[in-house]
Amino acid sequence: MENKLVITIVLYQTEISQTPSYDYIKEIINKKNFVHLLVYDNSQKPQENELFYYDNVHYIHDETNPGLAKAYNIGIKYFNQIQGGLLLLLDQDSLLDSTYLDTLLTMSLEDEVVAYVPIVFSHGRQISPVFSDQYIGCRSELPKAGIYSQRLMSINSGAVLSKELLKSIGFFNEEFPLDFLDHWLFYEIHQLGKKICVLDYRMEHELSVLNYEKLSSQRYESIIRAETLFYQKYDRNKFHTHRRHLLLRTIKQFFLVKNRNIWRRTFIEYQALMKGK
Repeated sequence: MENKLVITIVLYQTEISQTPSYDYIKEIINKKNFVHLLVYDNSQKPQENELFYYDNVHYIHDETNPGLAKAYNIGIKYFNQIQGGLLLLLDQDSLLDSTYLDTLLTMSLEDEVVAYVPIVFSHGRQISPVFSDQYIGCRSELPKAGIYSQRLMSINSGAVLSKELLKSIGFFNEEFPLDFLDHWLFYEIHQLGKKICVLDYRMEHELSVLNYEKLSSQRYESIIRAETLFYQKYDRNKFHTHRRHLLLRTIKQFFLVKNRNIWRRTFIEYQALMKGK
């Protein structure tokens, strides 16, 4: 018996037909009536596509652009409504193929495993998952395919969540509307004492936050606020390491990043955390 899969994809100012995974998703939606798709469109204007008229596809347009957490929470409601078995999170920059979707549909589910994640690459570099028992940085260790009880962190896109996990967490934390939502999710999985399966599958993803030259000051503001919230309120054991890392990041950004607002903002955050120690 195949797993009942719900795909939640979040769009922003992009036609779904222009996303890297569109052809594969369209193909499997056509073939499998127990694969469902929720499209949450954060663009300024709604869009049209033949997929949106399928019985197993639900399209929502939200011009307020609330980010990822709200979209994923609508995905959970849709998942519960149709009694799904697995929830696949996807964004517009990830490239999937039918191999990955076929794997998700046919794989045997382990009771203690609540999340399944691909090995994600961006420009030839593995960016996810990483071991996260220590503060995550450029030298973080990278797991291979297998089942882990150790603490891991994976990006949201491509991650597959079990029905049991969704029952346990209830909903995604809207304190993290966009950035660090993935850190919060995998922190919660570790707190539950559950396991994560790293699948033997390579997924390509364009992660814009890796490139400071393409990162706006507004987006960096969102990132650094979310970082502080996460380490102050949740993963508090790493707070002092994070504060020290901000100073090191400031120095590196001063010499390497053209946008001078970036290093200044990092230093302001470091100073604020030092005053509050």
